[in-house]
Amino acid sequence: MVVVTAAEMQTIDQQAIAEIGIPSLVLMENAGAAVVREIEQEFGDLTDKRCVILVGKGNNGGDGLVIARHLLNRDVKVKVFLLAEEDQLSEECRFNLNIFKKLQGEIHLISRTSLSKLKINLALTDLVVDALLGTGFTGALEGILVDVVRLVNNCRSPVVAVDVPSGVNATTGAVGTHAVRAELTVALAFLKSGLLFYPGRDYCGKIKVVDIGIPKHLAINIKRQLTTEELIKYLPPRPAWGHKGTFGRCLVIAGSRAMTGAAFLTSHALLKVGAGLVTLAVPESIQQQFAPSEVIVVPIPDSGSGSFQAVSTDQLVAHLDRKDVLVIGPGLGADPELKQVLKAVLEQWQGPLVLDADGLNHLDLEWLQTVPEPVRRNWVFTPHPGELGRLLNLSPREINQNRLEVAWNAHKKLGVNLLLKGAPTVTAGGNQIYINSTGNAGMATAGTGDVLTGMIGGLIAQGMSPFLAAAAGAYLHGKAGDYVSRRQGQRGLTASDLLAAIPYVLETV
Repeated sequence: MVVVTAAEMQTIDQQAIAEIGIPSLVLMENAGAAVVREIEQEFGDLTDKRCVILVGKGNNGGDGLVIARHLLNRDVKVKVFLLAEEDQLSEECRFNLNIFKKLQGEIHLISRTSLSKLKINLALTDLVVDALLGTGFTGALEGILVDVVRLVNNCRSPVVAVDVPSGVNATTGAVGTHAVRAELTVALAFLKSGLLFYPGRDYCGKIKVVDIGIPKHLAINIKRQLTTEELIKYLPPRPAWGHKGTFGRCLVIAGSRAMTGAAFLTSHALLKVGAGLVTLAVPESIQQQFAPSEVIVVPIPDSGSGSFQAVSTDQLVAHLDRKDVLVIGPGLGADPELKQVLKAVLEQWQGPLVLDADGLNHLDLEWLQTVPEPVRRNWVFTPHPGELGRLLNLSPREINQNRLEVAWNAHKKLGVNLLLKGAPTVTAGGNQIYINSTGNAGMATAGTGDVLTGMIGGLIAQGMSPFLAAAAGAYLHGKAGDYVSRRQGQRGLTASDLLAAIPYVLETV
């Protein structure tokens, strides 16, 4: 599913009107009618119910007036509250206001003196439609809009937002001071990126995207997508004649004395997602902490420190032979020699790589630029905002304020496929970017990132490109978390629960 910014949506609108020749009033009519259908699907028959529709002065307000007319024709008791005087309305908005007037629709002007009337009507209504502000809004609500939004959020009736809840930045999801809290947001034509990112996502409720007649090919050059199960079609089929080598020989370099769990989770996630053969290289002095399992655990010299050191390098490089994918990072620890170990290993590796956690923390950025671009294009970095912040000299707050732009810029600067963990996870690579659609707050617990790292490595081992494996890995990882949360709730969800769920979600997508 295509995801657009506010500016892109404006351009698409203009192309539909000016180049294709679809009148803006036709698009507005389609939008209003589509929203009404979604309202009926969500809330049922509204005959004889009361509905307050809040109308702004722009085309979002015009959509609201079309909605008002269609509801009026369905014998709904509609009251329209206008934010601006008639002469301040856009041409299309004014056109639809005149039609509503001719139908004897009830109209009130929102002003300081009429706020009490609005408050009473909101207390008595069965439904509220927010058509105050559209995708062009940025910044923070001011003046009477703040009072109106407070009244809306304090009423007990369900709220439907047209295209985007008023007060939410349609591109970034930023909220200044206040925003309408909707139970249902009906996005027109295309999904807006600000509906997917927090805090804006928190104000949207259920999100539905409706067709309003804008030709889909107008968005063909937008490479920003929401992840869906369609990604899994890129995973090659599993032939009946296959053997463990067919599905990838993987090397995991992970773990230290205090963090053996990270190495365990990562290596087992590779197997659970379908990799054929997994070798886990761990410091020799902690080998005994790993119970016998399907993972091949190989001890690497470490001078008894419980962490990889310079003495580990030769043996680690030797284990690169005949491997299809390399996974490095989870639980490596903070030994100062790790930076040189990591560099030495990667200088000998030409294949696909997943680099996570402490692998990223020990990365030498100056050295990274010396790695040939064709090699880096097969690498996947999987930082959370703190790890990416250290690489780019940004704070986590700066990263989370615009996750899309930061992830894209980091991908371009580093020359790798970049998966930025968070809510939602963003994956950037090549000329595309994916925004993940799965997952829940129960997954904010130790070890789930290690599972994700292993899943990505396992998908690469079976033949997916590193970029698509990263995006699909995030989707399946979140889907596993959603499956577990439905069965046992979010609180208490553990990374090991995800391991158990991976085979199930793979079979059900």
